[in-house]
Amino acid sequence: MKRKTWIFLMSTLIIFGVVFPIIVIFFWAFSERWYGTSLLPSKWGLKWFKVLLEGGDLGKSIYLSFTIAPLVVLFSALISIPAAYVVGTKSFKGKRLVENLVLIPLIVPPIASGIGLLSMYTNWGMIGSYWGVVLVHMIGGIPYMFRSVAAAFESIDPALEEASRTLGATRLQTMLKVYVPLVSPGVLAGSIFTFAWSLNEFVLTLLVGLPNITTLPVQIFHYVGGYYIAPAPASALSVVLIIPSILIVLLMERFVKIEYTAGAGLK
Repeated sequence: MKRKTWIFLMSTLIIFGVVFPIIVIFFWAFSERWYGTSLLPSKWGLKWFKVLLEGGDLGKSIYLSFTIAPLVVLFSALISIPAAYVVGTKSFKGKRLVENLVLIPLIVPPIASGIGLLSMYTNWGMIGSYWGVVLVHMIGGIPYMFRSVAAAFESIDPALEEASRTLGATRLQTMLKVYVPLVSPGVLAGSIFTFAWSLNEFVLTLLVGLPNITTLPVQIFHYVGGYYIAPAPASALSVVLIIPSILIVLLMERFVKIEYTAGAGLK
């Protein structure tokens, strides 16, 4: 009984710690009047969403965020899937080193990578460019995609490929008929992680994207940066990010196996 009570208390604390800040964000986003002495807003409404829409920046930020992220997913997949196939299905000297090197962008703080790229982007004339931001987002997207897909390839029995080739299938037919169906959940997992990374990336976008590329996270910074905080409009923008994130979690729960999501993490 004590164990169940302890588990219940710990689970409640964890859920509260995760959910409570989100609840506060929704309160601020839909509040039109909220005094500091009251527990809840005294007036509810869509005022701050209207303010954002009338300002003209929300549409541009949504467009940039939700077009950059899919491109990051696409290009990360094109690079990561062939590499993950080799690492996930073959044994070679230095394999573990390659896996660890791919994970370096997840270990090194984005600010450090951004500072290193800032001078390069300046020389190349890519500061403030759309495709420059797509490229810089791939720094974090490729490790997530690679690890998820590599984990999927590693879970496939090598005997399946041998049987396919023995029965007369070409290498291309083996890839399409054997590997593609089995590895697709890993690709989906990597796509979800990569999309979420790009959608929420702030530091790298701020460094190499300004002044032209203002994604939703950068737009939020306008309301909480410097010497002032405007929680209501910042919360309204945050809701625009939270809703897709919730959909991403639901997709993961519905379609992605735990071993593929775990494969995206650090070993």
